[in-house]
Amino acid sequence: MPKDRPDHQRHGGSGTFSPTADAGSRVTMVQMPRSGEAGDAAIPSFNFLMILLTFAGTGLAIQFGLGGQKGLAFVFVLAGWVLSLCLHEFGHAFVAWKGGDHAIAGTGYLTLDPRLYIDPLTSIVLPVLFTILGGIGFPGGAVFVNRDLLRSPMWQSAVSLAGPAMNLAFLVFLVLLYGLASEDADTIRAVLAVSALYQATAIVLNLLPIPGLDGYGIIRPWIPDGAREAGDQIGRYSGLVITGLFLLSGAFTRAIFGAGLTITASFGFSPQDVVTGYRLMRLW
Repeated sequence: MPKDRPDHQRHGGSGTFSPTADAGSRVTMVQMPRSGEAGDAAIPSFNFLMILLTFAGTGLAIQFGLGGQKGLAFVFVLAGWVLSLCLHEFGHAFVAWKGGDHAIAGTGYLTLDPRLYIDPLTSIVLPVLFTILGGIGFPGGAVFVNRDLLRSPMWQSAVSLAGPAMNLAFLVFLVLLYGLASEDADTIRAVLAVSALYQATAIVLNLLPIPGLDGYGIIRPWIPDGAREAGDQIGRYSGLVITGLFLLSGAFTRAIFGAGLTITASFGFSPQDVVTGYRLMRLW
């Protein structure tokens, strides 16, 4: 999900150098691409390619019956989720770059490197917990966008919409793989189906107009200033808010899960395959 980039992180274009502080408080120099040019900034990172290879490799191993199927199912689904997270955040960053925040090309967000999108709580702990235990695609990761550089409120809405759109694109990709799998390839069809469920629930959850989620980001430019300021304050704690809703409201969880099942069924995934895939990926 996109977040506002603080003033001290706003970098200009024109091939300039901007200082940034790394984790060890050293000052490093980052070369910024010229305005309007992404250049090498959009080349997929090694880490992303390794996750993609893991996703493809475990999928082939499942297809041909190699290794322990439950362990492979777990790795396949988790790798697919991390891929979708990278694509989700890349979508935000790419549309922000197209919309006028050209400095974002110097952040590394366009390389699809998962390390750059990670926040320990919202990107690792909560997504893994909800994905494995709850069957819900919990939104994780963040890119920092300078909204002041975007050309119009419409571009601001488009930046927020781009993330769920990438989840939808990944869901369509899973549909294609599911259609290519033979009817008797039970295991690969099952893990594809449960992966599709996670994408569907992520889309539903992300599009809710709750501050901190993409649904709120889509309408944010169009709401009154006072409501926007209040929403921005609530959005700082969006991870805790969503966690609380899942833990304290069974109706909320059932609604998100039910909507996800409806979407996967409408895309042609068998509900039985979804259930089988969920059982396969559980290691206990």
